[in-house]
Amino acid sequence: MFLPNSSQLLLDSYYQNFERRLTRLSLGLGLVIVSVLLIFASLRAVFGFIAGSILSLYNFLWLKQAVDRLLARFQPSGSNDVSTVGWRRGERRVVFKYFMRFALIGGSLCAIFRYQILDVKAFALGLFLFVMAVLAECIYQVTKTLIEDWDRGRA
Repeated sequence: MFLPNSSQLLLDSYYQNFERRLTRLSLGLGLVIVSVLLIFASLRAVFGFIAGSILSLYNFLWLKQAVDRLLARFQPSGSNDVSTVGWRRGERRVVFKYFMRFALIGGSLCAIFRYQILDVKAFALGLFLFVMAVLAECIYQVTKTLIEDWDRGRA
């Protein structure tokens, strides 16, 4: 059995398009949930979900940016030792965004609890939008693999 190394997987076009697929899937899920909330819930719930979804998007993008920067920092191109390589300005901004996402989510939750401007449950549902998209992608991948294995006679 041949297992590809990580650099081969990163060059695969399927995995290179993962972020785009995940963003599209979360947008589709978000539109479905907003439609359901418009029918069965209040406008506070709709705006709470939208606010949570926007924070979920920023959380995902900033986390991905931080992980990409971290991985790029340790590519085999000279000195990889963190103690000898200083933090560059762009990297400081990425680290700041990484920790800022926690403050942004916490501050939003505090404001929602304190002033009750949005529905807390809908806001939390919006925060989990990308988690739902990742779970849907995982279910799709497992189902696709099982069907392909069944067709090949391996299952």
